[in-house]
Amino acid sequence: MKKRLVAFFLICVMTLSFASPVVANAVVVAEPTNTVVEQEISPFDIVTRIYYRWSPCGCGGLQFRVWNITTGRWLTEWAYVNPPG
Repeated sequence: MKKRLVAFFLICVMTLSFASPVVANAVVVAEPTNTVVEQEISPFDIVTRIYYRWSPCGCGGLQFRVWNITTGRWLTEWAYVNPPG
């Protein structure tokens, strides 16, 4: 009798462990709307670096140029920090 009871209990446990909830398929009809969702546009930060050099023309002035790290382009031409003369 004990063996039958244990076997019945194990069969019930195994049966319930394989059972899954049944989900009914629902048909949902989406209604078209004319609303516009406004999103805020946030631009990326521009990361720059300033490069310095001594003037190659022999004037002896210090020059600088700004490099845009974000886009990989020069933003300015070489300009004097303190123009000579």
